[in-house]
Amino acid sequence: MGAVVKPEVDTRDPDEARSRLSDVYCPHRLDLVGGARGFVCRQSSRGFAKVRLFDLVYGGAEVRVDPVPFDDFVLVTRPLKGRFAVRSTAEGLVGAGSGALVMDAYGSYQLRWYDSAEVLNTVLDRDGLERIAAELRGWDEPRPVRFALGAAASAAAARRWDTATRLLLEETRSDDGMAGSPLLAAQLFRLAATALLEAYPNTVGEPETEPAGRVSPAAVRRAEAFIELNAAEDIGLLEIAAAARLSVRGLQAAFSRAGRPSPVAYLRETRLRRAHAELRERSPEETTVASVAARWGFGNAGRFSAEHRRLYGCGPSETLRGEGL
Repeated sequence: MGAVVKPEVDTRDPDEARSRLSDVYCPHRLDLVGGARGFVCRQSSRGFAKVRLFDLVYGGAEVRVDPVPFDDFVLVTRPLKGRFAVRSTAEGLVGAGSGALVMDAYGSYQLRWYDSAEVLNTVLDRDGLERIAAELRGWDEPRPVRFALGAAASAAAARRWDTATRLLLEETRSDDGMAGSPLLAAQLFRLAATALLEAYPNTVGEPETEPAGRVSPAAVRRAEAFIELNAAEDIGLLEIAAAARLSVRGLQAAFSRAGRPSPVAYLRETRLRRAHAELRERSPEETTVASVAARWGFGNAGRFSAEHRRLYGCGPSETLRGEGL
């Protein structure tokens, strides 16, 4: 699941633009206010299976796009140049301005480009986002997530989403980032989905109350065994809870009562141990710290180094050179 660069779209033909972008996004109607004079459509694409990023320009006096409901993706559009607006046809809400606008998989929207607007479109897989929402809120099953056409909850929340977007852009441009690590790609998707859910108004709501009652230590052992066996895979709370035969909230409560770190922390520490073992087994001629870190889902080299030093008392580069533990 490496980075995928799709062919450029660069056309002055409205019919070609509609046809090609229908294949990329979903079927839609495209109308030009004032005729086709000056019309242009340009788009560059990059990304991976669960997140795609598109730089899209529609030139002309006004371009109207009326898509069918997206169904399998959530669209986040941020204007870069010109003016861009969205109307929710069901709610009558209109979103415009310089900030990002979030359109969920279920709504019906009307999109408008003015003054040859350029936007950055971030497309996130709906199933994946709803699974992460379930993990964040302790639900046992994913539920539909609806977004409102509203501003971010705060300036700080908007900055966190922007930071996640920049990181995705950097990684999809990198030659050695996600291309060699499906696990890193999965972690970056989790980061982006979490930032989006926390930043923009949606129906996920507050965490539900933690359940009471005792849980057998065997359930914790099942969860830890599952993590040990599957640390190299894209697993999360839903999969771990199912292996432990608990609800998500029950799993979190069981780890807490047993005095263990959270299941997510245990998973991260397990991956850190596997990365450390690989560094000990390899040499600088065979691999690099960055490639090992990425393979085990650590995209931030500084944070990986700090966590490695905290656990092992030395930096990962020392371990790779045979100088550490």
